[in-house]
Amino acid sequence: MEIKKTLLLIVMLALLCSATASIAGNKDKVGGAGAQELLIPVGSRGIALGGAFNAMVTGNEAIYWNPAGLAASEATAEATFCNLQWIADTQLNYFAVSSKFGRLGSFGFSAKIFDFGEIQETTEYETEGTGITFSPNITVLGLTFSRQMTDRIFFGVNAKVISESFMRMSASALAFDVGVQYVSNYGVRMGLTLNNFGGSMKFGGEDLQRSVNLPYVESGTDPIDLRLEAQQFELPSTFEIGVAYDYRASDQHVVTFATNYRNQNYGMDELSGGVEYGFNNMVFLRGGYARMPEGDANDNIFGFTAGAGIKYKIAGSSTIMFDYAYRDTKWFDANQWFTFSLMF
Repeated sequence: MEIKKTLLLIVMLALLCSATASIAGNKDKVGGAGAQELLIPVGSRGIALGGAFNAMVTGNEAIYWNPAGLAASEATAEATFCNLQWIADTQLNYFAVSSKFGRLGSFGFSAKIFDFGEIQETTEYETEGTGITFSPNITVLGLTFSRQMTDRIFFGVNAKVISESFMRMSASALAFDVGVQYVSNYGVRMGLTLNNFGGSMKFGGEDLQRSVNLPYVESGTDPIDLRLEAQQFELPSTFEIGVAYDYRASDQHVVTFATNYRNQNYGMDELSGGVEYGFNNMVFLRGGYARMPEGDANDNIFGFTAGAGIKYKIAGSSTIMFDYAYRDTKWFDANQWFTFSLMF
């Protein structure tokens, strides 16, 4: 039986690692991918650890970080809401619900909605504004399946629909995340994920049409309608591997150390690390840092991260959790995450 478990893990790791050949990092491709909303993290706990969350994430936050962790949750069902105060006065709201269905596994649904507020329309002829306002609509809807394959191996897959639109233009795509988590006999946890793997996106719509007066034609000739062809763009695929370890000083005091490596198809790779202190599995303090070693000061616009959380049992088997995270940000106000979860 132990040989079968080890073989299953090796096969899963081989499949994930082989996929990195098609999404290898490339510094020359920085800024070459679209749908950057896929990279905006959700969940206060993970970002407070600097993003070093791949190996230890459980519950609804796993839908973003590593779908394998959804089945590792201690809850039978969970509902989560997260609000992120992003850059340039924009914000992101995230909703997720999940439930376990016995030996079949865990299923989850998530929605990630970007809020830009109202934007004033300008043109080359009316640079001060036309008096028309619009608000881009960016949404990511996900359906997640996760299952505990053995007593130490968890597997998960997340399918998501990406939709972007503004004015009379839109683009959409289907992407997948695949993840594995493994817990060793010594308490060391490892996680691997392949994220945002899917087809290209391309904008289309009425705003790509133009009425053009052709040159060298008879006077009074009606203009003709021409359609501009938008360029396709790739999704920001990543491959991540993380390791975490719990140091238990006592039943009440636990310190978790975590690290993460991210390989990105659209630019430079990233290393991150974080530490979490938990008291009585109720109060948590966290800190972390992430950096792209190949990048300079202008590439690494995010600084240290910190956060705290409270986990409190209420009536019956229900538990509420509230987590907060802060990330220092160059050129903009600091990012802040607020996450509330209800577990049953």
